[in-house]
Amino acid sequence: MFFLGSSLAWFISNLADQYTNDAVFKLSYHSNPDSLLLKKVSKENIRVRLKASGFQFLMFGLKNKRVHVDLSTLEQRGQKYFLSPKAYRGQIENQLSNYMQILDMDQDTMFFNFQKLIKKKVPVASNISIKLEQHHLLDGDMEIIPDSITVIGPENEVKELSNVPTKERSFNNLMGPFTKKVDLKLPAALKNTTFSADQVAVEGEVFRFSERILTVPILIKNVPEGVVVRTFPETAELLCRDRIEVLKELKASDFEVSADYAQFKGEGDNIMDLEITKKIDSINVVRLKEDKVEFILMKQ
Repeated sequence: MFFLGSSLAWFISNLADQYTNDAVFKLSYHSNPDSLLLKKVSKENIRVRLKASGFQFLMFGLKNKRVHVDLSTLEQRGQKYFLSPKAYRGQIENQLSNYMQILDMDQDTMFFNFQKLIKKKVPVASNISIKLEQHHLLDGDMEIIPDSITVIGPENEVKELSNVPTKERSFNNLMGPFTKKVDLKLPAALKNTTFSADQVAVEGEVFRFSERILTVPILIKNVPEGVVVRTFPETAELLCRDRIEVLKELKASDFEVSADYAQFKGEGDNIMDLEITKKIDSINVVRLKEDKVEFILMKQ
């Protein structure tokens, strides 16, 4: 016991003495300019000669020998980027204990090879479906927020990127105003590309609708001079779906239904296609009950 106690006291006494020793740090780089992607570095490790107490070296030996190099202070000459020994030595000293001193270290200038990054704004493509209860409608279109995101990456990765899709999602039994979070399907192959968002919000409103039928005169366009076209019937019925308070305000004059005589090829039955050529865009559903009409020609 006396021998062990003496040895321990001797060991502790010696730890208080100052020593010098060599160490190798692994370098980790960060904070490079946003427009550049770090591809290659001239130095991944650095050898240093340190002076410290035995206690400090004992603790130092138990830690991960990694130091971080901040590239926000890079110098540039032409197309070359570099960091001087003085600049990175100061960074390394700041990460060491106050009781450790660097006596000597590599004096090589660090050089960096970057790849230029480009920034591109791309739309979000929806892969979202909804199923509504009977007699319910979606008020307008679903809104995706944000409807586009910013991507930053090498030109060879992002130049062909036309959109970023959402993951496939289906929502059922939606009622009233709704907001849903949906993840984006980010391309896994674009290893060096970053995206401003990985999730979007989907918003909309579902309401119970009413129906109203309006009778609108049929307008014939592009009729040759000296010819009269008479349709059977002379009016078309429009089916409108929306909130009841909106339907009450509708008038037949808010709409126009027409047929284009120039599209008639003169073959087979005298039938022309009908289309809605004027309507109120805010109405959720407007459609023709019959989209074709028979006609006869009469000379004036």
